[in-house]
Amino acid sequence: MILVLSGTKDGRNIVELLLTKGHRVIATTATEYGGKLYNSHNNLKVISQKLNHMEMKELIISNGINLVIDATHPYAQEVSKNIIEAVKLTNIPYFRYERKDAIFEDVIVCPSFTEAAQWLKNKKGNVLLTIGSNHLEVFTSEVNLKRLYARVLPTVNVMEKCEDLGLLPRQIIAIQGPFSKEFNKVIYNKYDIKYMVTKDSGDIGGTREKILVAQELGIEVLLVERPKLEYGKYGKVIDEINKLIEEIENQRDSLV
Repeated sequence: MILVLSGTKDGRNIVELLLTKGHRVIATTATEYGGKLYNSHNNLKVISQKLNHMEMKELIISNGINLVIDATHPYAQEVSKNIIEAVKLTNIPYFRYERKDAIFEDVIVCPSFTEAAQWLKNKKGNVLLTIGSNHLEVFTSEVNLKRLYARVLPTVNVMEKCEDLGLLPRQIIAIQGPFSKEFNKVIYNKYDIKYMVTKDSGDIGGTREKILVAQELGIEVLLVERPKLEYGKYGKVIDEINKLIEEIENQRDSLV
């Protein structure tokens, strides 16, 4: 049985490929919405809730898990830390699938969300936040609220969080991506954006499209670096899905 920590399109692709190979899979997502993106399958069980490292350990033991694949978002560091602790306690093989870093010129690289917010604090002009909802409070506490626009998932919890932080409905762009260059251009022009904050979510997350269009329009791009976690100390790090599946197939005899 294979445990896949998912919540991304990459994770879903990995699960689907494992199922086509005949593997039994448990996939975890942090939200119910993430769980609903999976199609039902006889060899698939989906768990949609946040788990600490002891709960992950119990999940591994009670379900006879013999391989863990961490395919969480590059910025979901706490989830990765929890599963690393769990595999250390259970001595289960661990694979980390991590999207390749995006490489861009002429962007302002920020080591953290806090430093990005502080950089923007005394600037003038509208800011588009394309960082999800988890770190919005860092910006609403540092930057004039009237300048902020947040592009977020259209879920009830996320919308409520935006409103609780003081964002008005006109400042909340609730829609699911990734988006084309043309769509990004419409958003930038409609809201008169001067600065765009993004994460390095890789090409599959639409990072390249939104950065290239922003640069074409003369918009300053702030790229928040990925958290640093040395996955290689605990298992094998792979940045191509086909290579990951090949590696798993090579270990198939141990995955009964």
